Amino acid sequence: MLAGRVSLRPNDRFRAGSITKTFVAVVVLQLVDERRLRLDDTIGRWLPGLVTGGGRITVRQLLGHRSGLADYVTTSFLRRTVNEPGRRWRPPELVRVAAEMGSVARPGERYAYASTNYVLLGLLVERVTGTTLGRELRLRIFKPLGLRDTTFTPDARIPGRHVHGYTPTVHDGIVGSLANARDRGTASASWAWAAGAIVSTAPDLSRFFGALLRGRLLPARLLARMRPVAGARYGLGLAVFHTSCGIALGHTGNVLGPVSATWSSPDGRRRVVAMSNSYPLSVPAEAAFRRLLNTAFC
Repeated sequence: MLAGRVSLRPNDRFRAGSITKTFVAVVVLQLVDERRLRLDDTIGRWLPGLVTGGGRITVRQLLGHRSGLADYVTTSFLRRTVNEPGRRWRPPELVRVAAEMGSVARPGERYAYASTNYVLLGLLVERVTGTTLGRELRLRIFKPLGLRDTTFTPDARIPGRHVHGYTPTVHDGIVGSLANARDRGTASASWAWAAGAIVSTAPDLSRFFGALLRGRLLPARLLARMRPVAGARYGLGLAVFHTSCGIALGHTGNVLGPVSATWSSPDGRRRVVAMSNSYPLSVPAEAAFRRLLNTAFC
């Protein structure tokens, strides 16, 4: 925390942002493995009337960001979250924000990253299981893997010691000093929900990705679906990153200040987690963050 000059520790809890998407993808694919859901089921079948054209959008397309739906997380929407830091957004509200923007492509036509996809997947999990997304994440992933410092926390309050995120001012593309940055540590993350509301630590995230890629959470046939195919940037919940020593699989996150990345070798044996508690980063800071990831990974 800047005000108290509190230094960060390697095991501090922080908002992991879109790294949440990989966790949610695992829950969805576990339901597929249990035959409670199919990848080719449409969102219209499970959540009728929520999305225009939902009868043509499949679970597979949502997982891989190929639904054609717009991303509700725009500059103007983020400005609303800054102006209303305590607002509790309901997931259907977020879907409606995206719907008002119209589609960006036909279902299956192309890759177009959108947090809208994972909000819908969170609602899907709740419809299929009849319980909350938070409970499914806890029982299926957090508890079995012993992720004691990982929680699904859309609310503003994060219990215990945790990283405060900061958003510096930006003027004409120049990132301002942290001395004048806005503390977002007490703002609600309800607007991120299934797309970005997990709070975790570097050790827990590393353990999760290691377990996932070593086959502890999914059968081989479904884990293979998560991995991006050759030439693609994204699979069904995992992104590919090109490093100086080969490819890494993982995800990045950015919500309410913290920006983070988790990279793993495809076999899950070599992993790195990095986090900065302010965003946007200046050009030199972003370059340093990328060097850190590459050096630690390789």
